[in-house]
Amino acid sequence: MTRYEAIFRRKSVRKYTNEEIDGWTLERIERFGMDAISVRPDIRVKWHIFRAADQKLKGMFQVKAPYYAALYSEICEDYQENAGCLMEQFSLYLHTLGIGSCYQGAASLKDDSKEDLELVIIMAFGYPAEPLERDWTEFKRLELKKLVRVHGTFEKFHRKLLEAARLAPSALNMQPWRFVTTENRIHLFVKKPNKMGYRRQLDMNLFGAGIALSHILLTAEEFWLDLEYQKLDSIMEKDFQSYLYVGSLVILSESKKI
Repeated sequence: MTRYEAIFRRKSVRKYTNEEIDGWTLERIERFGMDAISVRPDIRVKWHIFRAADQKLKGMFQVKAPYYAALYSEICEDYQENAGCLMEQFSLYLHTLGIGSCYQGAASLKDDSKEDLELVIIMAFGYPAEPLERDWTEFKRLELKKLVRVHGTFEKFHRKLLEAARLAPSALNMQPWRFVTTENRIHLFVKKPNKMGYRRQLDMNLFGAGIALSHILLTAEEFWLDLEYQKLDSIMEKDFQSYLYVGSLVILSESKKI
């Protein structure tokens, strides 16, 4: 199974066995970050993989698991989107190994910084004590037509990329992202948060946008579709009432596989 195929099967796993992951597999997991597709490769990040017995989590709504992964990042523009993109690929990679995972959005560690990098997200993982996956028809997501505004022709590659993005997980399944398509571009937006808890909600929305981006990028890789992530000045200069502009995916060449 590829990471692309895992998009249509993965679900959050909240119950785990105590079975240990063998050393060879754990080493592959620890090296995963080197192979992940990044939204911003220039942003410095650090992965920390640890056993539950070695380090305790703090915070609410924790899932007890034998292993955890913490992702640290420098704090800069796009760092939440970049972290979401990386951590979702990590989760999908674990799924291809038969290992379950679950985002720990409210969890923290005693040491929330490493080498001038700040903790962004923690993920629980291990061998599942409940079903590892689901059929794609079991996903509770909005229909594509409620997430996308089309300008011009809605091509096959638009549908292929955005159907994968539609299935992306998000905090409380809020699905904060929206898309606008043109002939060779997909523009990504997130909902503007309410004034109360604005910063926290914005961070979650941007992190979620990164998860959706990871699904698009993995789909493009699967079908040999050449695209590039950009921020377009022409859109950044505009003020939108209910949404914030995140970035654009520019399709450089279409794939004959789609």
